[in-house]
Amino acid sequence: MTPRFVRTAKSFFNPEMVFPFLLGATVLSVFGNAVTMVLTKWLGETVWVGLAIALGSVLVFAFSVWLLSRSLARIHPQVVTATQHRNPAKRRGLILLVSRPETCRAAITYHRPELEMCWLLCSTRSLDVARDLIQEFREIRFAEPIVVNDVNDPLEFRNRIDEVYSKLPRGWSESDVVGDYTGMTAHGSVGMALASLKPHRPLQYTPAQYDEQLRALAPLEPIEIELNWDLPDEQAPRPDVKAHETVPHVSPTP
Repeated sequence: MTPRFVRTAKSFFNPEMVFPFLLGATVLSVFGNAVTMVLTKWLGETVWVGLAIALGSVLVFAFSVWLLSRSLARIHPQVVTATQHRNPAKRRGLILLVSRPETCRAAITYHRPELEMCWLLCSTRSLDVARDLIQEFREIRFAEPIVVNDVNDPLEFRNRIDEVYSKLPRGWSESDVVGDYTGMTAHGSVGMALASLKPHRPLQYTPAQYDEQLRALAPLEPIEIELNWDLPDEQAPRPDVKAHETVPHVSPTP
C-alpha cells in the first residue's frame, strides 16, 4: 500500500470537512441500506451473503480511493526528492562508467562479497581498463564490456543502461543493481542519471580524497543517492532529506 493511497484514503475522513462529511455520510448510509436490502432480497438472508456484501463494499471503497489517487496524480505530478546515504547497502549488481581504474576498483570492492555481476560501460580508450578489471576480479561475473560509440551523447548512455536493466538475470529486480555515475565524461554521468530516473533504480557515486592542490589522491567509499518518488505533502520538506550536504566529487575523465 503506497503512501499516496493512504493519504488519499485519509482525505475521505478529513475533520476539517466535517459538515460535508456528515452530509455525505448520511446520504451514503441511506444508499448503502437500500443497496443491502436489494441484495439480500435477491441473494437471500444468510451469514455468507452478509459477509459477501461487506467484502464487496470494502473492495468498492478501495477501488474508489485508487481511482481518485490516479486522478490526483494527473493534477499534481509526482515530485522527486533526493537523499544521500553514506555506507549504502551492498548490491548484487553494479553498472560502472569505466575511466579511472582505481575508482572502478573501489566501487567493485565495496560491494563484495554480495556483488555477483558487473556491467562495464567504456569508450574505445578505456576498453583496456575494462578488460583489466575483468581479469582482476575473477570471482565476479562480468558482462561483455559495453563500448559507447559517442561519449558526448548522454542519450546513448541512457539507452545502453536501459538495455542492461531490461536483460537482468532471472529472479533479479532493478533494485538489486546500482548504477555508479563516476567516470568517463560528464555526458556519461548525465546519461546514467537519466537512466536512474525511474523508481527502484538506485544510483551512487564514488568520491575521492584530495590534496591541497585539489588533486585526487585515493577513492573513498561510494555514496548512494536515493530518489524518493511521491506526491508532495502540502509542499512541506521531508524530514529525512539532508539539505545541501557537501561531499567531495571526482572530476570525470573520458
